[in-house]
Amino acid sequence: MRLLIAFSLILVATISVAEGRKMLGAHEQRHWQAVGRLNFGDGFCTGSLVAVDMVVTAAHCVFANRTGVQRLAEKIHFVAGYRLRKFADHQKAASVSVHPDYIFSRIMKSDQIATDLALVRLSGDIGKAQPLPLAPGVAKGDEVLILSYGRDRPEILSIQSPCLVENQRAGVAVLDCDVTYGVSGAPVMRMIDGAPHIVAVVSAMGKINGQPRAFAAMLDHGLGAVLAVP
Repeated sequence: MRLLIAFSLILVATISVAEGRKMLGAHEQRHWQAVGRLNFGDGFCTGSLVAVDMVVTAAHCVFANRTGVQRLAEKIHFVAGYRLRKFADHQKAASVSVHPDYIFSRIMKSDQIATDLALVRLSGDIGKAQPLPLAPGVAKGDEVLILSYGRDRPEILSIQSPCLVENQRAGVAVLDCDVTYGVSGAPVMRMIDGAPHIVAVVSAMGKINGQPRAFAAMLDHGLGAVLAVP
């Protein structure tokens, strides 16, 4: 089985829509104010509020794609509940913690995905969005959902559900979702007792045997190491 994996920060453009993703209506998006855009000036990723002052995303998002240099925290801006230039709340970053084993590379290998995790600590609280709870990882056959902004839909949050977990090993979940650029860092969520819990974040897109797949870093495998970073 060959994995063809690519990732990139997003520049606004119009491309074909990834199959299965649906833009949320204004009323629907009000339920997901904790998911927002991490803006960098030259692009964006998706991030999720997991505490009033903390956002989880993919580690490669906090590195400049052209230079490979980690971005300055003050250049990172989280906009919660972003929709058509409106938002629930926003804060700039105060600091960023990256998984200690993560090494930035423009060509990501499959064994790097498990460490593709970062936490962005904000300069103040996001008071108008309820943080999303975390939960242990997923098993093969589980159904999950992804909420994201993408290059083809940068202004409105999209949902992709259901996504099937085809496999998971060594901290990486393989999903049968067809994602696109900009979805990096998006929350992969599992419904537990009727409530959404984040179990992973989207790290990369690629193909297995010619079929599009999403690859996600599982939080129960790598988030503890990120939290331990001074």
